[in-house]
Amino acid sequence: SVALVDRGHPAIAVLDAPARGERWRAVAAQGASRNGAALRVGDRVELGGARAPVDALPKADRDLAIVHKPNSIALRIAMVAADEADLVATLRWGSEWDIAAAVLIASEAGAAVSDALGNPLAFNKPDPRAFGVLVSTPGIHAAAIDRLADRAHALSRA
Repeated sequence: SVALVDRGHPAIAVLDAPARGERWRAVAAQGASRNGAALRVGDRVELGGARAPVDALPKADRDLAIVHKPNSIALRIAMVAADEADLVATLRWGSEWDIAAAVLIASEAGAAVSDALGNPLAFNKPDPRAFGVLVSTPGIHAAAIDRLADRAHALSRA
């Protein structure tokens, strides 16, 4: 997972998953692809039933649908870009280098992207951490932020 960041935003991204035979690419303002095929995020507008790559769901989120979860946050984010998932959310501190490439791939495919609190993501900051990431179809992003707000605020202070 490699990204070139320019002025706080990923500009070029490559996500290589050789065991899966996949190479994901994106260039800012030029779209995203997987193995050369253009990617486009899904059009889900209802949070209930949204596909999420997780092992298990908390009781409050059991109206979501579980889909296969790769062991990589970058690949989970890329699943939204490929319309194989509708929502990826983390509620923990993480390093920006883990998500920079996938964030550009998802954004270029039309996904909505923010931190767990709904704020825009910025990269190459003096402190390279961000509190969570939320990547989804544009139609459910606001609802996902609202649903996670109390949990995200409580955990971000911890």
